[in-house]
Amino acid sequence: MKIDRVLNIDVSQTVEIGKGDNKQYMTLYEAGRWCALLQGLGLITKKAKFLNINLDADKTWVKPLALQKFVDEETPVAITELKIQIDNETGSHSI
Repeated sequence: MKIDRVLNIDVSQTVEIGKGDNKQYMTLYEAGRWCALLQGLGLITKKAKFLNINLDADKTWVKPLALQKFVDEETPVAITELKIQIDNETGSHSI
């Protein structure tokens, strides 16, 4: 699947992440993947707290294939949300 064709979004667009000395640049696709990963880790942390699991001591929660699948499925959503946010900040509405 060519995600840029499916979403009709240029995923190679450069995105500025951070501020000041912490500024980084990556493509919209890369930023979307990172956002999806962080969202997945956030869900794991939330569920672990609910179940009283210490993620530092207990490594049985590590499921890289499940996390990879989550990132793959959530990347298009993250890209779309980032694009909308970028367009709102710049005043452009290309979607």
